[in-house]
Amino acid sequence: MNKHLVALALAAVTALMLSACNGTSGSSSGVAPLPNAAGASGHRVHHLDTGTQDLHAGGATFPAYGYNLGDQPVGVATYGPPQPTPGPGSILAGYGGTGIPYYCLTGSGFGRKEFEANNGTATQQCAALGQTPVGFGARQDPLDFVGSDVAMTSTECCASGTTYYNGRLVGSVTWGQPFELPTFGGPIVFPYNQASFTGISGPLKLSTWTYCAISNGLISDWNDAAITADNGGSVTGGVSETLNYYFRSDSSGTSYLFTNKLNHACNKSWKGKYAKDPYQDLSKGRDASWTYGVNSTWPGPGSTNFPNSRFHGESGNPGVIGAIQADPFGTGYAEGAWAAAAGIAQASLLDTSGRKFVSPTNAKAVAIALKKATKIAYGEGSDGNPLGSTTPWCQLYISPTEFVNPPKGAYPIVGLSYWLFYGQNNGVHVSDKKKLIQFIASTQGNQLLGPLEYTPLAKSVHSAVLTALNGSGSHTACLQ
Repeated sequence: MNKHLVALALAAVTALMLSACNGTSGSSSGVAPLPNAAGASGHRVHHLDTGTQDLHAGGATFPAYGYNLGDQPVGVATYGPPQPTPGPGSILAGYGGTGIPYYCLTGSGFGRKEFEANNGTATQQCAALGQTPVGFGARQDPLDFVGSDVAMTSTECCASGTTYYNGRLVGSVTWGQPFELPTFGGPIVFPYNQASFTGISGPLKLSTWTYCAISNGLISDWNDAAITADNGGSVTGGVSETLNYYFRSDSSGTSYLFTNKLNHACNKSWKGKYAKDPYQDLSKGRDASWTYGVNSTWPGPGSTNFPNSRFHGESGNPGVIGAIQADPFGTGYAEGAWAAAAGIAQASLLDTSGRKFVSPTNAKAVAIALKKATKIAYGEGSDGNPLGSTTPWCQLYISPTEFVNPPKGAYPIVGLSYWLFYGQNNGVHVSDKKKLIQFIASTQGNQLLGPLEYTPLAKSVHSAVLTALNGSGSHTACLQ
């Protein structure tokens, strides 16, 4: 795709999409409607979906900018203003099916709950970006697929006692055990407002110790000595500025991936200059350890168990980005494509060698971080236990251990996302679903990702996805 056109598209989205107020955990504040949202005069507004041709999906926000350029199908499909369709240059806009694919950004946890348990949210309204999710705006239940940044666990699928034992039922109809496949990856970043940091001319730099100390609540001011040391001088020109931190208030795969990184990187024995003042110094109470564990629901400061007035919860990656954009000295964690779309800066982080600060906008550095994400554990859950599936070749899982500690020179915090389809589709949109999966594993589809700050997975992963889709030998096709 022409980079100039991409830049113009992102600028247009930025100008009209992202304006948010600061919120507290579970708040409904968020970003403004998109230019082609319900009721707007955008040229990509579709007819009312009263037919059977269109796909309806939703879930994870981490990969969603690549899926639909953030074009949230606000409302419901069957009445009211028509819903906007995926933006040109996105995966869902380019896959070539007969129907329009609508993807409602709700967060990974919300998407998986509906996919697994028929909670009745499929046909409820799709909320605006940054607001607490309500439903998916679909025409009917079940959804065609969902996105999740966390693979299923053994408590979700597929042995006796789980939702998928003998296949999910909707009424009297069986939809089969799930087809779970990885889609693509990207960086998790620390967004910030560059114009606020008058003390530096280049990008903000954060060492591993420093971003750990920011995330665990130790560092509360941008004029902290560790931030000053990382950047060779005070980033605020020596002025005290409170550091506000924005986290995901919803159940989020981004939170899972990010806290998994903190749990891995922030509990080590600090060495060299990071083992002494102005960094780790227990005699002064300076400890960057992460003690909150790993969870899809933010477990750290600002959560119910650990109140902190500087930490604010927002729904979805767009909600976090919008809140930071509205706060001159805010930061937090979000997927890089959303920061790029908003035109907001992204901090350079220290690589695992401890020698080089690496920008998440460096596509090669992110690709290096995901280079080892090729080992597929078939039929395994993200909790490390077998799923108990009768079709284990249809659940393709790549453990975060393959990318949580990337090699030197790589951007250090990355993740990847998944799609979940039903194995038995009862004749509903089967052809279009196959085309979509084929497109996500194609060269043409993956060429769309780079300009959006996403990273394609390895060709061997794409080959494995297509083999599972079509079946091989004694293995039946994973989507029927």
